[in-house]
Amino acid sequence: MTHFYRFRQVFDVISSGDFCLKKAYRPSGKEGMLPIEWTKAMEEIPQNPPWPHCKVLRAPLFPAGFEQRYYMFKLKPGTAIPDFYGPGERLLVSERARAVLETCDDFEHEYVETEIQDENRQRINEQPYYLLSVRRYLRIDELGEKLNKSLIPFSADAYEEDYLPVLQNHPELMEKVAQLPLWRHRLNESVVYMSERVLTTLRDAGLTGLNEYSDPIGEPGETISRFEVR
Repeated sequence: MTHFYRFRQVFDVISSGDFCLKKAYRPSGKEGMLPIEWTKAMEEIPQNPPWPHCKVLRAPLFPAGFEQRYYMFKLKPGTAIPDFYGPGERLLVSERARAVLETCDDFEHEYVETEIQDENRQRINEQPYYLLSVRRYLRIDELGEKLNKSLIPFSADAYEEDYLPVLQNHPELMEKVAQLPLWRHRLNESVVYMSERVLTTLRDAGLTGLNEYSDPIGEPGETISRFEVR
């Protein structure tokens, strides 16, 4: 069965969780979303032969003033910072995670060294951590097809309900997409997708923050679910 994996963070409850995201800010003072010029600067990577119903894009580097972002956490004493955490448009990854990812994917993803901070804006990470911008994007055509939810073990979001049916119904495209090490969808930056090879390599290296969903919406701290076409 052709498959890949979906990384989407389920956040801890602030009142009782071990590692709870409280706030994020850019030290530059810039607020809001990335400028529209960043989105327009995505460039198509031609595929030969062309992929059916799909284009592969390369996102630009983050613009000045937007590249650095600090995340503030409430951390229960004795809790280790995971190697992977997904707070939003980028992933927080450890030095170890970056080293393994770079052996799996030679695409020019962007890593920006950052700080993980406590509620008083004091650094709490002893080892380097990075903001990972997955720069490989897919633009999958919306064909008006209906997602077969009985075949997936997670609750798809509204964007996924538009493009995942295309993969369910077009096995040639699914075969190609399943081989991509890391990618995002053009309209859905809250989810990162990864291949079987990447996830296996990360787990074999003992990296943390890669726990599979125990139910369709996941429990706090869980991140991974599987999408397959039978």
